[in-house]
Amino acid sequence: MDFNLIKERAEFYKPAMTKFLRAIVANPGESCGEEAHVRTIEAEMKALGFDKVEIDPQGNILGYMGTGEKIIGFDAHIDTVGIGNIDNWTFDPYAGYENDEEIGGRGVTDQLGGIVSAVYGAKIMKDLGMLSDKYTALVTGTVQEEDCDGNCWLYIIEQDKVVPEFVVSTEPTDGGIYRGQRGRMEIRVEVQGVSCHGSAPERGDNAIYKMAEILMDIKALNENDAADDKEIKGLVKMLDFTKPLCSSRLLRNFIRPPYDSRRTLGILPG
Repeated sequence: MDFNLIKERAEFYKPAMTKFLRAIVANPGESCGEEAHVRTIEAEMKALGFDKVEIDPQGNILGYMGTGEKIIGFDAHIDTVGIGNIDNWTFDPYAGYENDEEIGGRGVTDQLGGIVSAVYGAKIMKDLGMLSDKYTALVTGTVQEEDCDGNCWLYIIEQDKVVPEFVVSTEPTDGGIYRGQRGRMEIRVEVQGVSCHGSAPERGDNAIYKMAEILMDIKALNENDAADDKEIKGLVKMLDFTKPLCSSRLLRNFIRPPYDSRRTLGILPG
């Protein structure tokens, strides 16, 4: 395998990959709204000569390069989280931008850049004759990952009946090759209080105040010294206050709890 030749082909396709990525980013593609992303990827796969391109009933796009019996998968989820408050962006998240070093836009890193790399990686494999009659490269653009990660591949395996030998995820790894990942749990903490009328709060037991103590303890988990191997390291975060902002996995950029303030004449706010 000539890695220099692979790099040369990647450099040759750089303008096309950049154009492809920006074309995907130009359209919103939140979970359950990925159709524009799917159609853009479908057109590119067909233009590059993929042997077979399918969109399954769930909305996942599957592009096959090669006709070998053993399938090697290259996956990228193609849904993104929303843009949140547009005023927090320093550029249009869908128009994006590019310079000599980077491309910006909603979903460029997570994970639209990955699908572009996989599509053109398969093209380079075909260009260089790397796909024998034993192997097929399957590039998948999977949907609804931000809302229910894993369900897309469950569908591909159980409903599409497509079972690769293994799958390479194109999640960003800063150019490294990683095997596996940290485990992940979603933990719901529920605190019970006693409700009462807002005019007499002393008669109740405010669950919000009880939760506040727990939240401070959770915050402390993220403040351990990196050299301390006896404590839980970060990545423990509050996911929700009342409802998700644009993904159940994002830190909220605002909280709007209701307050009940009762005043009489002569008592001013402040």
